[in-house]
Amino acid sequence: MLEYEAMSGRREQLETHYYKGKSALLFRFIHAGRGIRETWRKESNFRIQVLAALVVLPAAVIFPLSAVERAILVLVIALILTLEIVNSIFERLLDIVHPQFSEDVRRVKDSMAGAVFVASAASVVIGALIFAHPLVAFDAVFEQVLSALRTDTVVRGAQIITMVGDWKALGTATAVYSLVLLLRKSYRQLSFLFGSMATGAILLFVLKEFFARARPHGIEFVAASGYSFPSGHVFMATIFFLGAIYVATQENQIRKFLWAIPAAALPLVALTRVVLSAHWFSDIAAGLLFGLFWLLLWYGISEEFFGIPKEG
Repeated sequence: MLEYEAMSGRREQLETHYYKGKSALLFRFIHAGRGIRETWRKESNFRIQVLAALVVLPAAVIFPLSAVERAILVLVIALILTLEIVNSIFERLLDIVHPQFSEDVRRVKDSMAGAVFVASAASVVIGALIFAHPLVAFDAVFEQVLSALRTDTVVRGAQIITMVGDWKALGTATAVYSLVLLLRKSYRQLSFLFGSMATGAILLFVLKEFFARARPHGIEFVAASGYSFPSGHVFMATIFFLGAIYVATQENQIRKFLWAIPAAALPLVALTRVVLSAHWFSDIAAGLLFGLFWLLLWYGISEEFFGIPKEG
């Protein structure tokens, strides 16, 4: 009896707090925090966007941006996160109101996802426009710092490490891993890995032709041809290492330690491209960001059309 009364009292208290206009100010903050935590726990896209924001905000403080530019970045980040929360709300409401599959429900969900995608794509463009000038200015400063560090030993080491991101090495690794997945009949994993690399190569060609940025002038420590922006080594290495490790850890959760490979390989490959005067710093930064963006986008495409594998 006492337990029932306690439960009834708690329910009445919750109903009072959640009733429109009846919650105290403190409880409104608590409810808001609980909602954000719930979205973080259940929405992988929201977690990715928060992590991206944690990269952009420190960069906005470090780089010499104006107050207006910083305000625009904050507003854009807030817009993306808010849209993702609203999208999550709509999906849950639709699942409650109409738990059975419906074409109308699918259209609404797709439209909300489309709204988030449009806003996300626009945020990437806005961020690129705002950071473009500071990054280009930083290129010259970074090049001066590296000029004092280019010893024969450093250059030889960079020439060896940079081969990890060469298209021949990555193409061979992709072909071998794809063959392994094919023999295992892991078709979903295969579509994710091979598809991200194949479409990424096409996107890389388009980006290079669009920006048509010349490579740094000076002594060539390594053979490099074509345009400079973004770095093809970094772009394709980002897609391969993150995509391959994702597939490997999904097949076996015990392999989480494999994430140490891209954590170590990607910064080293990126650094070798500027040490060898094959790219500017902004080239490798763009290669990493574009590669990450495309892999996440391909993740969504694969999830929609092929189903992201969570079992072998």
